[in-house]
Amino acid sequence: MQNEITLFVTPGCSVCPQMEKIFQDLHQKGAISGLKVLDVSQHPELVERYNIRSLPFYLINGVAFYGLRTRQQIGQLLQQDRTQKMVSLIREELGAGQLEAAKKYIQQEAAAREAMLQLLADPETELVVRIGLTAIIESLAEGSLLNPYEQQFIKLSEHLDERIALDALYYLSLLSTTSSLQALTDIANNGRQNLREDARELLAETISNRVLH
Repeated sequence: MQNEITLFVTPGCSVCPQMEKIFQDLHQKGAISGLKVLDVSQHPELVERYNIRSLPFYLINGVAFYGLRTRQQIGQLLQQDRTQKMVSLIREELGAGQLEAAKKYIQQEAAAREAMLQLLADPETELVVRIGLTAIIESLAEGSLLNPYEQQFIKLSEHLDERIALDALYYLSLLSTTSSLQALTDIANNGRQNLREDARELLAETISNRVLH
């Protein structure tokens, strides 16, 4: 796997030298195919271009990460495919309250949307991340960006974890396509007993909103 790293540093950063040493060592050992170190004090335009909030900041094959990590943690990131890297990135962004940053990734890249679905399907995903993803889905559902993922939301509605299944019903109601509402109808009529009432309520609310608008 080719791993290209761009590390952004500044002379005032106390931990940047530690990250630079880790990346240099990995580069010398062949784990990294390319390493570029940029001093943002010499290139301040990079801060705005990459929306850098703190240092050290680094791009691993174009995916952004912040902060001090151990050699082992960096090694794990290097082994991940792009979707897995996006899972780590979105989890970090939402855990830090960076809703708009996470939303931007999901808007721009299919791998980030696949990462979103993986996080939604994982019972271990933190509550703050779930809340952030729900807010993002609410803001994007009026467009067509998430429509291609309708079947994945339907599959999530069959999840054995009731919390995940209920969230998926809500996402289907937000999509509000003919097929997503049909899926809700099917669940309301023939779905698991603990989901039927919620599906009915979401259907009624969605239909009411359509009439009002």
